[in-house]
Amino acid sequence: MRKFEYKTVKIEPQGFWGTKLDSDKIDKILNDLGNQGWELVAMQDLEMNGNSWSFHYTFKREKI
Repeated sequence: MRKFEYKTVKIEPQGFWGTKLDSDKIDKILNDLGNQGWELVAMQDLEMNGNSWSFHYTFKREKI
């Protein structure tokens, strides 16, 4: 039977009002995890009153 392990990474917007996302930083995080064998399976935008305040990226990889 195949077994998996999971990892969740939280990325928060930056800036004075928390509205700035650094796409280069996000790409680096996603690429680094992909190179380690992690596959992105879900992304959740945690928002309140129409404003995003955190993003959770969930990854999985097969357990050896």
